[in-house]
Amino acid sequence: MEYQVVTTERFEKDVKYYAHKKKFSHIMDDIRGIIQELKNGNLLGNEVNDLGLRENESAFKVRAVNTDTKAGQLNGYRLIYYVVKNDHEIYLLTIYYKKDQENIDKKQILKLIESINV
Repeated sequence: MEYQVVTTERFEKDVKYYAHKKKFSHIMDDIRGIIQELKNGNLLGNEVNDLGLRENESAFKVRAVNTDTKAGQLNGYRLIYYVVKNDHEIYLLTIYYKKDQENIDKKQILKLIESINV
């Protein structure tokens, strides 16, 4: 089953920041495969639990290699996305580099979800 993948304003800002400020020029190449898998309905990564979302909604965190640093998935990107299963929609909420930010807390994820007004 195919999903519509929507990039949020925050996600686009994050990608632009890493591409231009950090000079991670391959960021889109690094996440292209993940986005394609999401479009195909393959929900990758680990589900973020205890967010209090509705039954047909979930948030996930998936690792991606940062080929600009040669650090692999462990120290690569973290992509956070939100799924509305009944509508077959996936919202790319944010992406961050593991060495810039250790983790993202559940309150931040909820704020990102609320900001898209689904």
